[in-house]
Amino acid sequence: MMAGTTYPLHPLYPCNTTRSLAVILLVMGFASAMQAQSVHVSRKNDQRRVDVTVDGKPFTSYRWDERIFRPALYPIFSSGGSFVTRGFPFETRDGDTIDHPHQVGSSLSYGSVNGIDFWNSSTFRTAEEMKHMGRISHTAVVSTKNGDGSGELVATAAWVGPDGSMVLFEKTRYIFYASGAKRWIDRETKLTAIIEDVTFGDSKEGMFAIHLPTELEQSDQTKVKVTTTQGVISERGSSAKLSGVYSNSEGLVGENKIWGTLGKWAAVSGKIGSENVTVAMFDHPSNTNFPSRMMVRGYGLLAVNPFGQKQYDAKLEERKFLLKKGESITFRHRLLIASGTISNTAIEDEYKKFTQ
Repeated sequence: MMAGTTYPLHPLYPCNTTRSLAVILLVMGFASAMQAQSVHVSRKNDQRRVDVTVDGKPFTSYRWDERIFRPALYPIFSSGGSFVTRGFPFETRDGDTIDHPHQVGSSLSYGSVNGIDFWNSSTFRTAEEMKHMGRISHTAVVSTKNGDGSGELVATAAWVGPDGSMVLFEKTRYIFYASGAKRWIDRETKLTAIIEDVTFGDSKEGMFAIHLPTELEQSDQTKVKVTTTQGVISERGSSAKLSGVYSNSEGLVGENKIWGTLGKWAAVSGKIGSENVTVAMFDHPSNTNFPSRMMVRGYGLLAVNPFGQKQYDAKLEERKFLLKKGESITFRHRLLIASGTISNTAIEDEYKKFTQ
C-alpha cells in the first residue's frame, strides 16, 4: 500500500470494528441455528394418534386408543432415547408392573366428578364396576403446529358418564419444547360444565399424572406382579434395577414423606440403562386450590391433585368444588424430562421459569 493513498471501505464492512461485530453476529446466528431442534407434530388419525418428534426422533404421541378410556401422552422419551413411561398395557416391556392398569403414560382425570370415577376406569374393570365409572373420549384434533424449539397440539374430548351423557367438555393445548438434553411438555386444560352443574368431590385419585417405568420406581417396593413382553407373569420385590429417588418443592424426600402433602412440584431422579434421568411435574399458581396435594407413589406415579383433601388427611374437612353450568375451569401443568443429573435447586429454577 502506497503512503498517503486511501481506499474506499467495502459497503458491508465500513470499519474494522463493525466488520468484527458483523462476523460475531453471523457466527452466533449460525451456532443458534445449529442448536435449534425441530419439533414436528404429525397427525395420524387412522392410527388414533398424533406423533411428536424432535429432529426426527420420537418424543411422544397423543393417543386415543380404545384400550384406554382417556387420551394419553404415550410413550414419552428423554433426549437420550429412554422410555420415561411404563409400557403396560399399551406396549409391554420386560419387567413392567401390571397393577394400576388405568395409569397409562401421562393424562388428566379425576376420581369423583358428580360421583363418577374417571380415574380408575379401564378395560380391566368388570361391567359392574364400570356402572360407576366414566370415560374421557377424544373428539377432535383442533390444530397442530411445528417449529424450531417447540411444537403445539390442541385437542378436545368429552367426559362421558356410564349412562352416555356428557359431564364435562375438555379443550387441551399441549406445547412440546426441546433444547439440548431437556424436554418440556406444557398442558393447559379447560374443563366446561355444559349440560348441568358439576361437583368435584374429595378424592385421592387424581389429577394430572404420569406413570413412570420400572427403573424409576422407589427401591423399597413390596412384591408386585410383573410381566414380560410375551405376557409371562411373575412376582418381583425390591431390585437393584429400581433407582427412583422422589423429592418435592418442600424439601421432602421419599414417598412416605411426600404423599398427600402440599407442594408446587414433585420430581423423581434415577437411572434408566446408562442414562441418568429426572422427571418433574409442576403445578401452576393460577390453578384452583394451589398448591395441590402430592399424589406421589413409589411404584412409579407422579400426580398433583387440586381437589383431594380429607382423603389424604382425615383431620381435614371434606372438600367439594362446584362448577356451575356454563362455567369453565382451567389447569396449567408442566412436565420436565431432563437427561443427566440435575439438582433440586435447578428444578426450582425451572419451576420459576414456568411460573413466569
